[in-house]
Amino acid sequence: MSDRMPNTDTNGEKTASAVWRAGAHVPQLDGVRGLAIVLVTLYRFSREIPTDSLIGQALNSLSKLGTHGVELFFVLSGFLITGILLQAKGAENYFSSFLARRALRIFPLYFSSLALMLWVFYPGKDGCFLQASQNQFYLWTYLVNFKMAIENSWCFGPLDHFWSLAVEEHFYIFWPLVVYFLTPLHALRLAVLLIGVSAMSRIGFAVISDNGVAPDVLTFFRCDSLLIGSALAMLIRRPAAVSTLQKLAIPLMVVSGSLLVVLSIIGLRAFTIGLTLWPLFWVSVIFTLLQTTADSRWAKFFNLSWLRTCGKYSYAMYVFQLPLIPLVAGVVSVAAIDIWVGNELISNLIYVGIMFGLTYGAALLSWHVLEKHCLALKKYFPTQVRRRHDVPLATLEGGR
Repeated sequence: MSDRMPNTDTNGEKTASAVWRAGAHVPQLDGVRGLAIVLVTLYRFSREIPTDSLIGQALNSLSKLGTHGVELFFVLSGFLITGILLQAKGAENYFSSFLARRALRIFPLYFSSLALMLWVFYPGKDGCFLQASQNQFYLWTYLVNFKMAIENSWCFGPLDHFWSLAVEEHFYIFWPLVVYFLTPLHALRLAVLLIGVSAMSRIGFAVISDNGVAPDVLTFFRCDSLLIGSALAMLIRRPAAVSTLQKLAIPLMVVSGSLLVVLSIIGLRAFTIGLTLWPLFWVSVIFTLLQTTADSRWAKFFNLSWLRTCGKYSYAMYVFQLPLIPLVAGVVSVAAIDIWVGNELISNLIYVGIMFGLTYGAALLSWHVLEKHCLALKKYFPTQVRRRHDVPLATLEGGR
């Protein structure tokens, strides 16, 4: 996709993108991914910020927004994966290429990190990975979220966050079948239907059940975020829909953002309504970004080199950030820093900075030692794009 957006059609109206080039890269979307990992990472390390001052209260409230970086990951994944699948639809190697390339991106780091944390760093019955070790069957099989839902418990210790990796993996298995067997229009209709069913089922479950974990982690309850991104990927290939989205994107961003502020002020989770409002907010951000020109402030922000770099290493940063807390606790902790600083708030901020640096360092090491070598193998599984010419984005799939 060209980063020069938007284009103008024969009526002088903007289209969703100037040109879609098979296999092309939008740098700003790396920045979106970078924003997601920065939000999540800052949240992980700022939970102990004291709230006995106005500054502390403000920082604590801001840090909690980081949990919703997960929804941004989901929306972006749904958008990008659906785009890849639509381009490859009709190719003989549709399934084999997609699954092989996903496996090369996900499995090496996922399984090697499990082996490292469960077999190398796990020191015995009193170790920080005890819960994860006892439940490791669910980790190896991407069933973490189901175990959590059944137990109504965050029962994997420093690997609790692997639930979201399980949700995405389930999506990678299910959604390619939908795109392959259904027409783009029918796939879009199914996505919209499932978004509504998923959200309403989750809200209904949260109302009638005392299980507070299942609505947060079960794939069916959380797939609305991924499908919202998928719906955008299909809608921007429909000229009429693009025109409508251009009118609705900013209002959607404002309305969803305002409702989220209200929910935040109320201080209630409001039966998980926010888990759908956040994806709607994020998808409007992504669409608005795709509508801007490369020299706009919006595009320049997401094109910041440090943000795109964080996006590049986001997978490993996500995997390692939570386990690092207990692994380095004997050396790096708020209490240890506070001995030297003597101010709890400043000590917490220093801790956040150190841990962010360690997380980035671990991800950088993972990239150069493991990930980039596995990704190089993707050349043996090329994606056969049905249309090899540069075409306006809205005309893909026959303009449907």
